[in-house]
Amino acid sequence: MPKQAEPEPVASDVIVGSHAFRRGVAEVRTGRSPRFDDEVLAQDGMQWAYEWGRQFALLAPPDLPLISPDEGTLNPKAVYLFNIYLQRGQLCR
Repeated sequence: MPKQAEPEPVASDVIVGSHAFRRGVAEVRTGRSPRFDDEVLAQDGMQWAYEWGRQFALLAPPDLPLISPDEGTLNPKAVYLFNIYLQRGQLCR
């Protein structure tokens, strides 16, 4: 079996705010099938964040927004939960 690429160290807020992560979350929440080979995901170089977004969507409360509706900024609760899930090993690396 081919070895998976190791992601470079990236800050959690950058991961959660990335297009790939947000798209992974949105697609799980809307019931879409995975699109791992979509070229659009490779544009920001963080296509691995797409899979983490899909995993996060299965663990996080379904009504938890990634972007705070009042401020239009990254929801700190989403970043906090992402860090908790990552530390617990609930997100596959």
